[in-house]
Amino acid sequence: MSTYKERKTQFVSDLVGGSTLDIYLVTSISAISYLIWCVLKRRTNVFSEGIVGKLVDFQLSWNNLLFSTTIYSNNIPLLVVLNILPLVPVFASSSVTSLTTKTARKITVNLRNMTVKQLLPFKTFVTVYRAQMMVITCICIMAVDFPVFPRRFAKVETWGTSLMDLGVGSFVFSMGLINVRSYIRQIFEGRFSYFRNLTATVKSCVPILILGCIRLISVKSVDYHEHVTEYGRHWNFFFTLGFLPILNALLAPIIVKLSPVLTSILVSIVYEYILLHGGLEYIVASSRDDLFSANREGIFSLLGYFAIFLNGFALGAAILPVVPLPNSFFRVGIKREDLIKKYSGGFKGRSFLGTLFYAAVFFQLGYFIIDTCYSYSVSRRMANMLYVIWVSAYNCSFLFIYGLIERFVMGGMETTVISDEGSDVETVIDDLISQEYIPASLDAVNRNSLVLFLVSNLVTGLINLTINTIDCGAFESTGILLAYEILLAGFTMFLYHHKIFIR
Repeated sequence: MSTYKERKTQFVSDLVGGSTLDIYLVTSISAISYLIWCVLKRRTNVFSEGIVGKLVDFQLSWNNLLFSTTIYSNNIPLLVVLNILPLVPVFASSSVTSLTTKTARKITVNLRNMTVKQLLPFKTFVTVYRAQMMVITCICIMAVDFPVFPRRFAKVETWGTSLMDLGVGSFVFSMGLINVRSYIRQIFEGRFSYFRNLTATVKSCVPILILGCIRLISVKSVDYHEHVTEYGRHWNFFFTLGFLPILNALLAPIIVKLSPVLTSILVSIVYEYILLHGGLEYIVASSRDDLFSANREGIFSLLGYFAIFLNGFALGAAILPVVPLPNSFFRVGIKREDLIKKYSGGFKGRSFLGTLFYAAVFFQLGYFIIDTCYSYSVSRRMANMLYVIWVSAYNCSFLFIYGLIERFVMGGMETTVISDEGSDVETVIDDLISQEYIPASLDAVNRNSLVLFLVSNLVTGLINLTINTIDCGAFESTGILLAYEILLAGFTMFLYHHKIFIR
């Protein structure tokens, strides 16, 4: 008779995932929730109504994501209808505080006196997207241990696609998206230093690597169930997250000179060659005789995750600056003097939505072509080329959707760029970064995302050690998961209201 630990391990082992269309459908509820929030924010005063506003925010930002991955996972259209129905009286009522005209948001950018902070504002639709991704990640790492969470969403054994496989890749993509900020800032100021940047990166990654060690020690000490083929015997996702920025800093001269996208393609091709010439067989079938072979999944997949990181890095260089930079998707930053020359010469640049659209089309076409012609499928275990392209395609596509929602519901952006010598016009970007366009619960998540991720892992481990999760019924499972997300949401809101921000 199998022990409980063996049953738990088997519960998350030998899975084959589901279709990419199913994953897109389930996660679409996040974008729909943001759309509904924007409509309510624009046409009502519900979010200024104290506890009612907080409950609506929680339902849209947290509960919808829990329901879409559990009890409504097989009936997403019904969940969408249930969310949209309350909007009917919003549009029908004549007493609603409605904005009859959609005024464009306006910002003024003076390239000569603009600060580095103004160059790289936290754009609202990117903040919302990253926060919702963190929320669904926290939900999934807990829900996966309950039967109410469909097995097709859990990580696959070797080949296939699943929601959780997409989640870890998206986490890395988002990390690259934000990591580029320091490079753009340094290049803009003309003070990029390889060794200073490498030292600062290593220091910033030490806490994450320590968390990886703590997780390793705690898992081994309490005899926690492990899925060895996920990353290996000792490796875990914290080690992957810790080493990626360091690897990026080590190769910074190549990445900056060649471009992040081209470097990503080169890394993917080299890694795919390694996989096809013995690497694949080694990862899947070899014994675990030493430290390297015992952790081969985590070590080898680091190359694939690095390619994903670089794609996020490239997209961040294109969409994070306050104004478009020249060839931004293929280069990292530009000096202030050179940017002034470009705009003085009539440079306009492609809109951020345009860049997102072309990036999404590029990766989606790449995925379709390679998936159709290639002999192997997606593998999160190895983070092969097809996995890299799939994760990049998804993130670019959904970021484009979030950008569209903000653009058409909240209003477009009219940007005035000044590059004239001697101009003393101040840079004003308040309309771009206003918290008015971000749900409070998601702003709270974004400002303490690493702490939230750590707490969610700790609470998940505690619940797994105290509750027989795999034998819980649907009602009991949903109740525990609701309490779990209330705890996490309450924790982030507590930090938010006390202005404690640990990014």
